[in-house]
Amino acid sequence: MALIIEQNKRSINWFGILVFIFLLGVILFGGYFLFFGPTPVIEIIAPVELGTADKIARIKLDAGKIIESPILKSFKQYGADVGVGNLGRSNPFSPL
Repeated sequence: MALIIEQNKRSINWFGILVFIFLLGVILFGGYFLFFGPTPVIEIIAPVELGTADKIARIKLDAGKIIESPILKSFKQYGADVGVGNLGRSNPFSPL
């Protein structure tokens, strides 16, 4: 009398394989366009405000004329200069 023992066949997890292939494809597709893909050509049309900023950037300021200006000298100081004040204890680890 012979005993026939059959092994249980493992079913293939098709969903897991498809998810793995999809994720691998997304990673490869993204990597290609991130590192090797063509660089898009971007045309930038400068707004009008940028031209105004360019004119302001070209202004040359002379510090001597500004400091010697009669308008600047006509300003009054209403407060006192800020002093350094108390810098703390000589030994910060000693008790009060």
